[in-house]
Amino acid sequence: MGCRGAKGRGRRRAAVGRESHVQSDLRHRRAPVRLSQRDVRRLPVRDHHRASFAERAHRVARRVAPRRRRRHPQRVRGCHVTPVDQDLSPLTVGASWITSEQWRADPTGGLPVLGTTLRADTPPASAVLRVCGLGVFVASMNGRLVSDDVLEPGYTDYAKRAEYCTYDVTTLVEVGDNVLHIELGPGMYRSQRHDDRWTKILTDYGDLAACASLTLGYPGGQEVIFLSGTDWGATLGQTRSSNWTGGEDFDARVQLDTSASGVRAWPRAVVARTPTELALTPKTTPALRVREVIEPKSITPVAPRTHVVDLGVNVAGWVELDLPPQSEVTLRPAELLKGDGDIDPTTEGWGPVYHTVRTGDRPLTWHPRFCYNGLRYLEVAGLEEPLRPEEVRGLVIAAGARATGEFSCSDQMLNQIHRLVHRAVTSNMYSVFTDCPHREKLAFLEELHLVYPILQWNYDVQALLTNTMLLTREAQGPDGHLPLYVPEWDPFPDPWRGDVNWGGAIIHVPWQLHRSYDDISVLRDNYEAMTRYAEHILLARVDGLVRYGLGDWDGREARAVPLVTTSALARMLCVLSQVAETLGLDSDAARWRKVADDVVERVRDEFWTDDLSVGADTLGETVIALQCGVVPPEHVSLVVNRLEERIARQRFVVDVGEVGMAALVEVLAAHDRHETLYRVACQEELPGYGYMIRHGATSLTETWDGPTFGISQNHFMNGAIDAWFYSHVAGLQQTPTSCGFRDLVVRPRPCGDLRSATASYRTKRGTFSSAWTIEEETFRLEVEVPPGSQCAVETPDGRRRCVGSGKHAFESALR
Repeated sequence: MGCRGAKGRGRRRAAVGRESHVQSDLRHRRAPVRLSQRDVRRLPVRDHHRASFAERAHRVARRVAPRRRRRHPQRVRGCHVTPVDQDLSPLTVGASWITSEQWRADPTGGLPVLGTTLRADTPPASAVLRVCGLGVFVASMNGRLVSDDVLEPGYTDYAKRAEYCTYDVTTLVEVGDNVLHIELGPGMYRSQRHDDRWTKILTDYGDLAACASLTLGYPGGQEVIFLSGTDWGATLGQTRSSNWTGGEDFDARVQLDTSASGVRAWPRAVVARTPTELALTPKTTPALRVREVIEPKSITPVAPRTHVVDLGVNVAGWVELDLPPQSEVTLRPAELLKGDGDIDPTTEGWGPVYHTVRTGDRPLTWHPRFCYNGLRYLEVAGLEEPLRPEEVRGLVIAAGARATGEFSCSDQMLNQIHRLVHRAVTSNMYSVFTDCPHREKLAFLEELHLVYPILQWNYDVQALLTNTMLLTREAQGPDGHLPLYVPEWDPFPDPWRGDVNWGGAIIHVPWQLHRSYDDISVLRDNYEAMTRYAEHILLARVDGLVRYGLGDWDGREARAVPLVTTSALARMLCVLSQVAETLGLDSDAARWRKVADDVVERVRDEFWTDDLSVGADTLGETVIALQCGVVPPEHVSLVVNRLEERIARQRFVVDVGEVGMAALVEVLAAHDRHETLYRVACQEELPGYGYMIRHGATSLTETWDGPTFGISQNHFMNGAIDAWFYSHVAGLQQTPTSCGFRDLVVRPRPCGDLRSATASYRTKRGTFSSAWTIEEETFRLEVEVPPGSQCAVETPDGRRRCVGSGKHAFESALR
């Protein structure tokens, strides 16, 4: 749509007359701002400490659209939105769910586009658009996207609830006729297999539909409200099909007239068929945005009319292409290459994943509209000449959560591992944290608490994980059972479904959020679900043991199921006791402590032996038993020594699953075995982080054999070591009883060949940081303590000093 500049999006050639279905220029479009997490927190809230984040978000609606004298909104008949709160859910004022009759007649014949014209006789003082799409929507006003947000609105259990998004579109409304149109894609709301494409989950909750209101505010408190209804137009768009995991088809030759006269000529919309119990709530999580733009590393011919684009790093998002007119291309994403240089798409899904694009008479700038990929490589087939580097861009998409942490040190292997973990976390940070950004894209629960620290250190995850706990409560069965992932659109069979380390997220994650953000409401909101789940697992035991589940899952097989799952139950009950105590429920706390002790004793009776071994005496069983309190206290030191000696004999190669890896890092760090952890991190044999890096991984992989095994190459479940970088190499900690980083500890542990390390964490109070260097035999440390916090600083020589907020410098001997 006109000329494109070069600033901010990498190099581009001029594209006068270029047709762009996405209007995705991140520089030239106006950027109305969606209500953010920060906006919510700044609101004056009565009894603020008792208000949950979701409750505070609901109150935003009152501030954005205060109750005023209104003109009567235009009235439409049809299927109205079910209100959660009539006063706070603005779409309930009369908007209808609508769809296209053409699409309903043939859901494979093109995706629906809904539109209307509206007139503003004078410039409004404000204009607020509220819109929900089932399942993914893109809204435009007068030819401009209403926001830089993408792939909205996010995951929910569509049988129960959907989210609406709120946008300030004041700068987009023009005097005279205006055109609002909404494009729809299926997402996970209507995930169907219409061709050979890979489809992970099959769902069909109803028609692709939208519900919207636009409120124009004028001086004196007058409002004019435009509502979605059957007086809107509805047609089929240029995106012909979309599959959340399988890809899209786009045809620019399809005529789509979005002018005022064109929209008026569209067939009329019809009332959509939607779930009968569907409620509508405001979106409370950070929207997805393009967070990074990557230029391709290379573009290589591999066959006639076929080329492979290498972005140089494994990412999640879109590849945007400038395509010539009258062309037809097929695009296949991949994370790996075969030996001959062709793509190896096996990790994308257990079936074909591809996009097809047809251009018209003009050049076209294109990227997927209603889905995304996890990829490093893109095969482009169908062009006579390869695209030039300036015609290809990798658009990295992730939730707009605030980046909170930075880490670096003098050891390049540790820096590379940190980058692998950070890339995997970012790639899976969408409306929920997914397991991988390609073949599944599901919010599996166990990762959220097993490696919670790596999420917290790198991003502000309060809103994302608070929302995930809401999804988890909504997924809980009448008997207290919890699923493997949420929302549970399509249940997994046993033994996958119901493992304690997966369902236990309902207890662990709220406690972890409370510790990080000093928010007691997340404990109150989830306590009933916690207790119901605990009771369910206790009743599911056979002879006192949990005998089903995945145990120490390693991405391929279940390990040591009864020991791991029952030990995890004991640890979960200990946390539940702490939650009850924090909520002032002393009798509950005592009861859960007693039950936890009984479970520990039962595991000891079954698996502990007098020769200081547990179960089959694997590394994973040993560290999990130590973490969960199964090893009798009088034997802990001996068992830890034995564990460390065994790891050293194995040349620091540790074969553990995701439960065992999180436990290994926690146990060894708690006993100051930092030299061993350093060696485990740096060794390059299989299994290990160094092995992944040696074989070319650019993001953390699902299994230890990384690029040498065809499973996800972008998966954060084994990333626990990153927490050790922050908490022990750099030394950033809070005391065991502190919440919200009020009472801090800086205790750096130089080890291995490290000569320096630095880390910072942006708490809600301010920056908490540590930076140390070793020069000859002198250890120098600089610490920053945020306002309102106090900090105990311990240098490697054992000296401990207490300081207040501000910047401080220390010097000591190494030992």
